[in-house]
Amino acid sequence: MSKSHSQPTYKRQRFLLAFIRQLQGGVTSTDLQKLVFLQMMSEGLDFYEFIPYRYGSYSFRLAEDLDILRRDGYLSVEYTPESTRIKAVGEYPLEAPFRIAAERGNALIRKAYREYPYYAINSEITGRLFRGEELERFNNRKKAYAKTGQVLFTLGYEGKSIEAFINGLIQNDIRLLCDVRKNPLSRKFGFSKGKLEHITGTVGIKYVHIPGLGIESAKRGSLETIEDYRCLFSDYARTLPNLTPLLERVYSLLCSDMRIALMCYEREPEMCHRHVIRDYIASTHTIRSVDL
Repeated sequence: MSKSHSQPTYKRQRFLLAFIRQLQGGVTSTDLQKLVFLQMMSEGLDFYEFIPYRYGSYSFRLAEDLDILRRDGYLSVEYTPESTRIKAVGEYPLEAPFRIAAERGNALIRKAYREYPYYAINSEITGRLFRGEELERFNNRKKAYAKTGQVLFTLGYEGKSIEAFINGLIQNDIRLLCDVRKNPLSRKFGFSKGKLEHITGTVGIKYVHIPGLGIESAKRGSLETIEDYRCLFSDYARTLPNLTPLLERVYSLLCSDMRIALMCYEREPEMCHRHVIRDYIASTHTIRSVDL
């Protein structure tokens, strides 16, 4: 399909397509992740956010947009045993050029690691790229994010990208995400059960869904005032003794994984039933809890 007279729907996708068009001859998927990452960081742009991944900075949204642009005929993707090479399709007017880093391959990865070392903490290749004191600095940076102590966290994903959400888990050394939504579906990218379980797994975080601790959607549909929420959570709290096996499962997960998070949608814990679960477990067992 020719795209010479059209553009992608979203601004971030139009940015990405224009960026790739400037990379004449195409670019590998790994290099593209690093190049866009450096562009976001150096220019203060927010089209994409990133997490520390196996080879450094990585954006799940960017990877998803590449699939969409390929599907819609804006990009071609060539798969080889060595890499995946991405090229723009079609003719377009010249645009103001981006200031794109000149490095490629390992040199580009080293540049990204040195300038933004947080994004190298989960890298599987740091030992191949650095030696001596420089490698030790990267290793020490990773150790700084290893936490001790048992904590029951709670957090919501309202207003967050999947990358910002995952960064919060990583930076608090959360090892298991406990989804307490009744229906784990979301129109927000990355937060439906299947996708979320996959993404957390790629960064070494376990995912458990306990729908029995959720609240039916019908009970939340007419909430308008603070008092409505208080009544809902008061009613929910009265049901918790009937949910003891599920609550004890949460406590068992806390004992085994030490740092776990109760996860739902709402940004503020007081507006979400997860705070009722937290309070019940805290009143039954001696635990520390933190709202993120």
